[in-house]
Amino acid sequence: MPGREFPQHRSRMRQSAIVEELDWSKSKTSRVLSRMADEGDVEKLRIGRENVIDLAETE
Repeated sequence: MPGREFPQHRSRMRQSAIVEELDWSKSKTSRVLSRMADEGDVEKLRIGRENVIDLAETE
């Protein structure tokens, strides 16, 4: 799953930084992150005009 490529050294990133780091389109990044949010792997936080992605806490 593409979500495994989310940088493990960070717990919170701007969605635009993920686009740049993974070299994905904005659309693909949004789709993958939305799916991950639906599955509870990440939280998408809307701050102003951008999304901030927060890794969900693992038990």
